[in-house]
Amino acid sequence: MYRVGNSVEQVFGGNIIKQGDCTPLGFSFRDENGELVSLLGATVDVKLANAFGIVLETRAIISDEYTVTFSIGASDITGAGDMRIEFTVNHASGIKEKFPSDDWQRIKITSTLEDLQKTGIAYFTFEKMTGEFQTQFNAFKSDVSKETELQKKRIDNLINAAPQPSEVVYAREDENGVVHPNLKGRIDSIIDTTSAELENLKKENSFLVKNASATGIPSNAGAPTFSRATTRDYKGRTYQIDQPIYDMGGLLVDPSFPETFTIPTTNVLNANEGTVEVGITPLVLADTINYCRIDYPTTGRFLLFVSASGRVSFSIDEWGGASISTARGVAKVNEQFTAALRWNHKAKEYTLFVNGQKIGVRYYDKNVKGEFGTIMSVVHNYPAVITKLRLSTIARLDRELKA
Repeated sequence: MYRVGNSVEQVFGGNIIKQGDCTPLGFSFRDENGELVSLLGATVDVKLANAFGIVLETRAIISDEYTVTFSIGASDITGAGDMRIEFTVNHASGIKEKFPSDDWQRIKITSTLEDLQKTGIAYFTFEKMTGEFQTQFNAFKSDVSKETELQKKRIDNLINAAPQPSEVVYAREDENGVVHPNLKGRIDSIIDTTSAELENLKKENSFLVKNASATGIPSNAGAPTFSRATTRDYKGRTYQIDQPIYDMGGLLVDPSFPETFTIPTTNVLNANEGTVEVGITPLVLADTINYCRIDYPTTGRFLLFVSASGRVSFSIDEWGGASISTARGVAKVNEQFTAALRWNHKAKEYTLFVNGQKIGVRYYDKNVKGEFGTIMSVVHNYPAVITKLRLSTIARLDRELKA
């Protein structure tokens, strides 16, 4: 009988994730006696492999004496499917240990619409797709016209060569009872119907392309930025300048150090329409906590905010203007809540969803407010942990944002 040696224990993050999901995964290690392995002074390397070979090698972050975290970034090309993970702990003594000793730690990466290997959507611009569809449409219409002319000549020859049965006469008769010399009118009607149906298909195709590519971030978009001008001691470890801290299943940001987590809006978010989905764990409650804040170049703001009583609100208006709000007690210290912020200039409205529930809708007009500012401050003035974040360039449907 074989005895199992060391092992790996996943402490947060889940073992099924979407490709490109940057949610941190947390692990701890146990020795052959089941005791937690100390990682003080050590480094930990991670290898991720599919059935064909290694797809990612990275160095994990040691968040405390017994826990390491790593995430699969949006730029990491891993593909989808079952993945095996192997950890190498490089102890300060020079000893290297591989975990786990039996088999591998396993996760599953599911595909997304942004998965280029599966759909190839990112290789096609909307204009290119429309152009190719128009070429196919023109070719199809040309073929229909040629075939129509052949059939008209064939039928006319038959008509001229023989007495005309009543069925043929009726076929050439229009709604006013006038008998035409050929069937052109009726066939032209069929062509018009076919053309209209193809135009509808083009519109549907355009809509699908737009929705499929809506969460793909353009290559010229600015990267999210975490910054801290000083070192920081946290749970027994010193973090260097600009080195992020991952805890409680997400990215810890404390503006008092100061730490900032910002996203450039250019080529990512615009005032016409869009959706921001975010998961937040507040570390304090106060009046008033600002999340996902964009200041307008002139006046006013785009803002998700929380009160000391735990009320969650969303507003696109002047400071102190109208907003959509939950009841009190929804936001709680050290507990995650999720919010979806949706706006649509065409519909002239913005909407708030909290914890999968639709809270309310208010009036919004981009012509009044103008363009967004250039920076979104995700955590602005009080500490919190960001556990999820998805930005979309379309106003997503209710069914996508409800629990």
